[in-house]
Amino acid sequence: MMALELNMLKLRAIFQAEEAGELPPFLGSTIRGVLGHAMRDGVCVKPNLRCHLCELADQCDYTAYFSTAGNIAGSVNPFVLHVPLQNKTTWQRGDLLRFDITVFGRTTTAADFYVNGLLKMAEYGWGAKRLKFTPVQILNAFDKSLVWSNGVMWPENLRPNVTKARGRKTDSVLIRFDAPTRVVVKQKLQEKLTFELIIKAILTRIRLLLHAYEGTLLDWDEAAILAHAREIETVEENWQFIDFKRYSQTRKGKLELPAIRGYARFCGDLTPFTPLLEIGEIVHIGKNTTHGFGNYELYYI
Repeated sequence: MMALELNMLKLRAIFQAEEAGELPPFLGSTIRGVLGHAMRDGVCVKPNLRCHLCELADQCDYTAYFSTAGNIAGSVNPFVLHVPLQNKTTWQRGDLLRFDITVFGRTTTAADFYVNGLLKMAEYGWGAKRLKFTPVQILNAFDKSLVWSNGVMWPENLRPNVTKARGRKTDSVLIRFDAPTRVVVKQKLQEKLTFELIIKAILTRIRLLLHAYEGTLLDWDEAAILAHAREIETVEENWQFIDFKRYSQTRKGKLELPAIRGYARFCGDLTPFTPLLEIGEIVHIGKNTTHGFGNYELYYI
């Protein structure tokens, strides 16, 4: 089995609605947008200039830790979002919202930048109706420690976790994608996912993240890994198309992000792949992972 290690920090934020109103059924894009404004406004000295055009981009915390203008591995961002709650559109005052933001590699050393951004989200309205939410707690989800509560901060609990995926012996696994997922091959959205496509997407994510944020180049034989993945059989599956759209502040209009959601169960010699699958469960796969896309859960048989 392949032993994989990647520095990670998962912050769990709990917010409370301060007023009643409507929000989209999938809140990943909304949360990313509010958090992005909060983090950018806290450091930007040229707010009217697009980041990729700014001569200060390579010295900016926002472009380093939230929206990369480009790095040695390309424009791969160092975090993913996960919003467990979906399809709740009507909010009442006092309703709670929980979401996770997981940061990778050397970006974990900038944990306070993320915490400050999360707290600053209270200054902004959420969604088209600009609903107000306030933070209740921020937790370190990996070691179950408290980072912030009621104005008190425990910075010593912002410790990263070195995730060591050792895998397990199995010949069958169910992979459930409950969040929108966009795996695109040759500019075409894949309407169902084979085991090979999933493994290829995981390898791509790990390779880019390790290169960009750990300075590590993988020397795996990806061709051999994918050849083995092609031998894994799909024994059941169910996929649904999601006609996802979000509002883009940059484009001043709706941006179409078609996606799929569903599950597949695979059988075969899966043991060598389980470390990859367990890392993929954390880093997500496909496009728009910073919006909460590409999250899945594993269930072994």
